Amino acid sequence: MTRKLFIAAILLLTLQYSSVAQYYYKDILGTQQVMAERKALQEQKKRTVTVNSFESDGTASVGFFCVKKISKDYRKIETYTKSLATGRSIVTSFFDKTGLLLRTTDSSETNFSSIDYTYDNKKNITVITSLSKSSDYDFVNSLVEVRQYTYNDKSLPIKMTLTRNNKDSLEVDFSVDDSGHVSEEQEVAVYGKHYYYYYDDNNMITDIVRYNLVKQKVVPDFLFEYNDAGQMVQMIATEEGVSGNYYLWKYTYNGKLRTEDKCYSKDKQLQGYFQYEYE
Repeated sequence: MTRKLFIAAILLLTLQYSSVAQYYYKDILGTQQVMAERKALQEQKKRTVTVNSFESDGTASVGFFCVKKISKDYRKIETYTKSLATGRSIVTSFFDKTGLLLRTTDSSETNFSSIDYTYDNKKNITVITSLSKSSDYDFVNSLVEVRQYTYNDKSLPIKMTLTRNNKDSLEVDFSVDDSGHVSEEQEVAVYGKHYYYYYDDNNMITDIVRYNLVKQKVVPDFLFEYNDAGQMVQMIATEEGVSGNYYLWKYTYNGKLRTEDKCYSKDKQLQGYFQYEYE
């Protein structure tokens, strides 16, 4: 993959829902982030976001297009993306009048997926139902996944049960530390994945690490840093596998809105960057 295709493909990972395995990070914290971004757009009265992609030399990424359109009542956000690396896609998110994320759909030329969210009376996510379909000229693949969360009396998750196509199931247990943080996540299975979460003095998550069976030690998946306003200004994301490769992301803001993302390689070389325009 050439660099001009590479950087546009990476951007799609930042715009769409994370595919990482950490369920607490993906389902709970990730959904909270989506709702916080919607709230910031409403507070700043912005209804269009244009994302411009640039290569490390400052030239525009060839064939890349991305724009977000927000409805007048801020209850629907449509993200239109086109890339030479990934083709076209439309991601649509629906919110209720209080800003809770209710549903997200993602459609492309050959794939469709949807995620539906159910909440309890404390606004905790209790059920996430996802549907994904992919097709080619010969057949269609379909997967329905249901993740059901159980909470303690402090609204912290203690268990998640995952079911795929009404057959396969997996239980994930969460541990809560004395400070009221989710500190561990472990799949109840032979060789089940085991993650650890760490936080700073402001209760912001700083590290997500996991036990690597191949290396026989704990290794980081994500490392985060924040500014005084609590906004993420840096993220290190490690690639899966044993290579030890990672990408460093640096984020810049103007008030509550993000204005620029820069992506660096492990050897600190700029891979490309993205700039956001708001209207």
